[in-house]
Amino acid sequence: MPFIEPLPRESLPDLEPTFQDTESFLGFLPNDVLTMAYMAEPTKAFMDFCLAIYKNATLPQILLHLVGMVASAASGCRYCTSHLANKLFDEGADKQKITDVWLYETSPLFTPAERAALALAQACGQSPSQVDQAHYDALRKHYTEREIVELMFIICQFGFWNRWNDGVGTVLEDAPRTFSEQTLPEEHWSLGKHAAQ
Repeated sequence: MPFIEPLPRESLPDLEPTFQDTESFLGFLPNDVLTMAYMAEPTKAFMDFCLAIYKNATLPQILLHLVGMVASAASGCRYCTSHLANKLFDEGADKQKITDVWLYETSPLFTPAERAALALAQACGQSPSQVDQAHYDALRKHYTEREIVELMFIICQFGFWNRWNDGVGTVLEDAPRTFSEQTLPEEHWSLGKHAAQ
């Protein structure tokens, strides 16, 4: 049960273009955006910011979603972890790779470049951050400075989302919930506070 109820979409005509952009990207309009909508202008600005990161990134979208998923899992946000797992599957990521993301350090499904990016996401997603020079030494073997900045934008964007969704108890939508319940390992994912009741 959410701590703050999302507003009905039909009551927010000024935000409809933002809703459509978000829906186009995710495949549905998430409850977190409808909860943020009590403050329309920051909602629009933040959604524009988030979409601009993805639209201007040069790294593969699947890598960016994996990074967001690991950062979200490290912070404990099951809502965002579920959204990203579902988005990865929708974009064609191998289902086994999605379920093995917690084993990225040893799973043969991950390249050394992906491991470096996911190690950064895991360390940065924790509070306090566990990032150190060794993470950047590993990253620079595979990525340019611009690409590392892209990774940090994704991680930090999800830092906001993680705190928002855990802080307001956002109810998880049907599509990511169904995918996560059927696919993600129980030892790493549960619905928790994001249930409707």
